[in-house]
Amino acid sequence: MEKQLHKEMMHFVTLNTTFEELYYYMNKVIEDSGYINLDFMGNLGHSIVKQKNDRIYIEKGNKSKLDDVALFTFEPHISISGSKYGYKRENIYYFEDGRIKEL
Repeated sequence: MEKQLHKEMMHFVTLNTTFEELYYYMNKVIEDSGYINLDFMGNLGHSIVKQKNDRIYIEKGNKSKLDDVALFTFEPHISISGSKYGYKRENIYYFEDGRIKEL
């Protein structure tokens, strides 16, 4: 499922996609697939920056475009409801020539 989420994310995003749009879209995909988001803050990733305090997150309310940052992670932490186990796959992404790429 984690591989499918990353694939779906890459199909969804464009240069104009905001962090918030990605948050809502991917959480719907997670829910529709029978999983829950386990992240303690509810986000699905963040920008890659030198100082942790400068991060911006894939979360509701973040109107920044993904293309506004050089690099960002997509790292959904998911589980099936009621399970003792969760899974997380973290990859780093960027845009090149208008297309999303995995680092």
